[in-house]
Amino acid sequence: MIRALVSLSSQTMPLGRSLIRLTVDTPAENTGQPKRGYRRIDWIETAIAPLRSSLDDAGFERLVSALAIVIGWEALIVLQDLRGLTPGEQAEISTWAAHALIRAALQDRRETQRTPNERPPPPEAGPPPAPQQ
Repeated sequence: MIRALVSLSSQTMPLGRSLIRLTVDTPAENTGQPKRGYRRIDWIETAIAPLRSSLDDAGFERLVSALAIVIGWEALIVLQDLRGLTPGEQAEISTWAAHALIRAALQDRRETQRTPNERPPPPEAGPPPAPQQ
């Protein structure tokens, strides 16, 4: 989903910027419904549907909300305008962030399911520490 969004961004980004500008500048109606983004939420929910049985309802909804932050025009605008990344780099960073959020959601769930005497699993291997200067 992220790669598809990035691959179309050169064609859709002007529209995305205009849509964001219009929705940000328009006074909010107190309908309880989002101004926009319902398709993105549907896409995210569909993409992570296989995880629904691994998460409780609150964890699933939290993950959908977190992924909505890193998937979409807003994220691509930040990565392009603030970070100066190429479309390929934007896709890589957005995908990495989405994977990190999914791992965190699954880890949170495992931690809440442990019994009081159960020890947590060892942390995943990360990058080696930076050399001391």
